[in-house]
Amino acid sequence: MSRIPIGIDLDGEGAHPAAWRAADHAPAELFTPGRIAARIAAVDESGLGFATFPEYDPTAPGGVGGGLDTIEAASFAAASTTRIGLVPVVNAIHAEPYHLANQLNTLDWASRGRGGWFVRSADSADIAADYGRAPHRTAADADEEARDVIAAVRRLWDTWEDDVLIADEETGRFLDLDRWHYADAVGGSFTIKGPGLLPRPPQGQLVVWADTPDSVLAASVDIAVVSGRSLPQIIARAGAAAERGVPRRVASVEIALDAGGQSATERLRALDREAEWAPGDRLRIVGSAAEAARRLTELAPSVDGIRLHPAVIDVDLAVIADELLPRLDAEGVLHAPLVGETLRDQFGLPRPANVFALAEENR
Repeated sequence: MSRIPIGIDLDGEGAHPAAWRAADHAPAELFTPGRIAARIAAVDESGLGFATFPEYDPTAPGGVGGGLDTIEAASFAAASTTRIGLVPVVNAIHAEPYHLANQLNTLDWASRGRGGWFVRSADSADIAADYGRAPHRTAADADEEARDVIAAVRRLWDTWEDDVLIADEETGRFLDLDRWHYADAVGGSFTIKGPGLLPRPPQGQLVVWADTPDSVLAASVDIAVVSGRSLPQIIARAGAAAERGVPRRVASVEIALDAGGQSATERLRALDREAEWAPGDRLRIVGSAAEAARRLTELAPSVDGIRLHPAVIDVDLAVIADELLPRLDAEGVLHAPLVGETLRDQFGLPRPANVFALAEENR
């Protein structure tokens, strides 16, 4: 069995809607720079391989009633981390691909190649109204726009070839204009002419993620994030994503661990009295670190990574770092990131060839 990255979802105070009641700080401190830096530094030191930064969802029951721009939060986190992959969730629908490509490219440079993009393709009347547009008629229409946006963003990343910067004092040339390209990207709702603002990302292209991508999006992403209430269901969905051609599959798992002298069951019972954590479409592991390690070890051979959704980040993260990850390491499951390792390195994804360089080679 090969070792795989284990990551964490940094959704507010945790996956439980009453998680804020068990946090180790006042609610008003959640979005302060010091709190954000301390939390991501703890994640970086833990042995976890990546962190996802979900978008604020005002329709979610309970939980935190606000959120930060995910790319800005991930870029801020880049300054206080050296190992962890940083993956903001960003909706592609109604997005401006040019600005999105430059923002994500900045993240990859700030993190020295640890950036990713978790694509959403969500639309509604409220989302569309924020952009002064009408909502898509069907989910399929939204997926087609997301596909076009991903293609445009990837093309913009490639507009600067890797060796475009020459800074030749004798000739006075800074760029090799033969390796600097116009994107000429066209989608159903946009047209982009010029090149991106920045040199190509350190990874060539950031790692693109999506939740269980369908046939429209499968060819556009590097990682499919799959879920299911049971191991067989997760494994089946991971297999389906592989059949669609998605290179890597990551399983999402909710987790609540024994901590602070309380069993996980006791902890959840107290939280559920404040707001019930209703079962969703994710496998939920409630128990000791040993039990969690056993079940994750069963899952690991069927996926290329696991994303944990802790019930309460401030409580469960310490147990994950001190007890769960060492057990997974001893079982040969955990791939802990190294300093200097890119997010592509963690998942064994090759650095992609530049589309413009390939076109030149194939002339």
